[in-house]
Amino acid sequence: MKSKMISVLFVVAAFCLAASRINHGLVDSSLPVGPGLTLDESFNIGQGIYVFEAFLHHGPLLFTPSAAEEVFGDPAYLPDFPPLGRVILGGAHQATSWAIPGAERSTFNIPAARLGSCLALAATVLLLMEFIRRKYDLATAIAAAVFLLLMPRVIGHSRLATQEMGTTLAWLATLVPLLVWWTGDAPPTSRQCLISGFLWGLLLLTKVQGLLLPPLVIGWAFWVFRWSAVRPLALWGVTGLVVFYAGWPWLWLDPLGHTLQYVSSTAERPTLYVWYLGQRFTDKAVPWHYPFVMTLATLPVSVTLFALWRVGARQFTRAECLAAASVFWPLIVFALPGTPVYDGVRLFVVIMPLIAFIAGRGFVSALRLIAGRSRELKGPDSVANPKWKMNVARCCCVVALLTTARQFAVQGPFCLEQYSLFALGTQGAVDVLGLEASYWSDGLNGDFWKQVPENSTVYVAPVSHQFQLSDIRHLVPVVGQRNINLLPFEYQPDKQRGLVLLNHRLADLRPDLRKVPPGAKIVAESRYRGVVLARVIDTTEGTWSELSDWQEK
Repeated sequence: MKSKMISVLFVVAAFCLAASRINHGLVDSSLPVGPGLTLDESFNIGQGIYVFEAFLHHGPLLFTPSAAEEVFGDPAYLPDFPPLGRVILGGAHQATSWAIPGAERSTFNIPAARLGSCLALAATVLLLMEFIRRKYDLATAIAAAVFLLLMPRVIGHSRLATQEMGTTLAWLATLVPLLVWWTGDAPPTSRQCLISGFLWGLLLLTKVQGLLLPPLVIGWAFWVFRWSAVRPLALWGVTGLVVFYAGWPWLWLDPLGHTLQYVSSTAERPTLYVWYLGQRFTDKAVPWHYPFVMTLATLPVSVTLFALWRVGARQFTRAECLAAASVFWPLIVFALPGTPVYDGVRLFVVIMPLIAFIAGRGFVSALRLIAGRSRELKGPDSVANPKWKMNVARCCCVVALLTTARQFAVQGPFCLEQYSLFALGTQGAVDVLGLEASYWSDGLNGDFWKQVPENSTVYVAPVSHQFQLSDIRHLVPVVGQRNINLLPFEYQPDKQRGLVLLNHRLADLRPDLRKVPPGAKIVAESRYRGVVLARVIDTTEGTWSELSDWQEK
């Protein structure tokens, strides 16, 4: 009971840590300020509410042909993503919007929907801890949970109404049965294969990352079980696909056509740009090392040190081998030439819980080495460790303690902009290494908009999609309260003098706009650790030179 209570305490702590910063710009709210409205939240919430309300209206009958045609054949439904990840957000919105005041005049209550991601983080922590506690020990479970909650990109995504945390939970839930049942000497039983396949089907219903698993699982099963893997793989695959098709009625309307439409749409999305190492790339032309560098650049020092310690020890169990493979496989896929990759670690944030698991194993092994108990991990016949190894373990623990204290000290609303000390910190990563400053416009939060004059017209650059400005107007209550009118900047300074909002997504913000021109004044600014995320400048008296466009390569 005591061990379970510790897991529950960590779940509560994870939820509170995430939920403490969900205020994107409420009116007269006592909630601490959080990240601003990001680019995808309006679509996710709207579609999540649509499907959630349809389920409440139809109940189980939603999964009948007539209801499927009515709901999923309606033009209001967008089939760009499977429904499950968005339903989590829509359900949270409908269940909690009444309890969060300050958005009564907005189309959606953004903080209410963000609670869905907070809940997904809490569930991820619970699943991670219980798996590790039962398979290894409580100390490793606690270490892994702490390391996961130290990851700024994980916390950052848990404070947004996006699909990343739901996908991370589904990815971990799919991997846990594989780590438990598919790592023994004998193949998994039929029941275990069915459960594993069911969870993979739920992952497919959450986001496209589920398509990454079959090559990994097939390769692993044949490596461990040889030809005895055929039957388990068949059960796993068929079950997953049945759950996927049964759980997404939109596919029923035209099984072959809609399946091809969904698969092709994942590879034929509009081109996005990436700012990496001081250069601008299209999403399909990013250098192969981008996923590995961004992972290392965003992980806390303590997590990286103890994960490397565990790898260097070369004492992996089979479960750890599969966990490591599930970490590296997505990175390898996104490193392949022509594979679209963008937005930092967002597309492969699902690997973070298992990195925390490996780091937790490394931390506990280092502590036991220092305490002279390393044989508990290695066996009674193992030889004593050399003194230098104990000294390295002590150094790792000291560095981890110092950086962990620093990590919690700088917790704020802009976790998605935080870089590791391995990347020279946030300012060093942006100014020296040339990494992205702010890829999702979350610098436009309540504190930022309160600096913008009331009843003002503001020209915005860059505008990432056609609905961005109207979304801000209708979904950020403080913008409506202050009657701020937003218009796209046409890159003609002489014709659009006045207030100009420059959102520092460096991949899209032209270099000439990154510095304040002579004579212009800064009116509002959002900064994080010395890095400008967004600013409004008054160009009435500014002397802007002609703005050059991007030089396409």
